[in-house]
Amino acid sequence: MKNKYLFLISFVAFLITMQGMLYTEKLATCGAQIIIPLELAPSATIFKNLLTNSCNLDWIERNTQLDFLFILTYTATIFFALIGLTESSAWLKSKQKYLWLVILPGILDAIENVHLIKFLRLDVSQISDASYHTYSSCVHAKFILLIALVLTIALLSAKEIYQWISKK
Repeated sequence: MKNKYLFLISFVAFLITMQGMLYTEKLATCGAQIIIPLELAPSATIFKNLLTNSCNLDWIERNTQLDFLFILTYTATIFFALIGLTESSAWLKSKQKYLWLVILPGILDAIENVHLIKFLRLDVSQISDASYHTYSSCVHAKFILLIALVLTIALLSAKEIYQWISKK
């Protein structure tokens, strides 16, 4: 029951932080949302073009700084969701020792944020392809891990719902 409350608290904090990030992204006045296109830019050239697209880089930097709190909230939300979903099965409960792995996307996200803040403070001509490649690799690995975690939560939730319906 304690984990359920911790999940709810972390989920509410996640939603509040996400709203703050959406607000700061809006204040960057880049037109459409800019953070995801920046993260998923297919090349350093496109990334640099997005940065020079008359955006308010101070607000993008504030958004990126707020993302460190977002990392903590989404990591806690995923962690407590998985704790709760693995408690019903002895086999799954034995796998809880691997839940520390949910911090990996957060670590990659933090590395990504440090690079992005560095990029925002540089002239775009100073952004090297190697540094961009490190940034891009962290972004893609983070998203792959987060998708895998969300799918795991969805599958475990479906299993819980199925078991709950079967008991009725």
